[in-house]
Amino acid sequence: MVQSTSNIVLSIVLPLVIIALLVGIMHIRFKFKSLRNVMRAIGFGAVSIIFLLLFDFIAGLLGLDRLSNLKRSAFYSFAVVGFAAEFGKFVFLRYYFSRLKSFSSPLDGVIYSLLLSMGFTLVALPLFVAGVFSNPVSVQFLYSYSFANLAFAIVLGFFVGMGIFRKNRFIDSMTGLGAASFFHGFFYFANLTSDYTILLLYGGGLSIIALLLLIKSFNSKNFKA
Repeated sequence: MVQSTSNIVLSIVLPLVIIALLVGIMHIRFKFKSLRNVMRAIGFGAVSIIFLLLFDFIAGLLGLDRLSNLKRSAFYSFAVVGFAAEFGKFVFLRYYFSRLKSFSSPLDGVIYSLLLSMGFTLVALPLFVAGVFSNPVSVQFLYSYSFANLAFAIVLGFFVGMGIFRKNRFIDSMTGLGAASFFHGFFYFANLTSDYTILLLYGGGLSIIALLLLIKSFNSKNFKA
């Protein structure tokens, strides 16, 4: 378990470094005309933590955050952490950013989803490390959660963007939300069980899926901010 001050500071620094690198790479690659939507996406991502806090609060009232057995751990991981975290990002991606005139492809969805996700991580990771959600998390969670959220973001953003691209918004959006929620929930559940074999296999599979979707999204069009 990690609750020391140094680890809480690290849980803030890691997402900040990734955000800085992400924005820098995007600016070099896409030549932003304005940072307004970029900063807005990061801010909305931070605000989206409200959904996870609300779901966790309700779970606490119902006693569902007492992870005394495998079923409770699985329910909390998938229904509370996985779904609530991704639903918060999805709301802003689907009902705000996808309505921008410049948003028309899977790449647009991926870019905005990555920014939303890192804004979320900037707030969520310190809360996880401090033990706000059920239990304090392990060291591997501290170091891997930021990167895992990048993969979840690619999955969510690709399908939301694909829905706009091929005019099939509902099915593609629900596919993205469902897949991202499952991957997020599985990540948290695997960390609860501390099964390193499962974590390695899961991490490898998720990385391949995210990479393939990212490559496919780049075949659509250039992002415009």
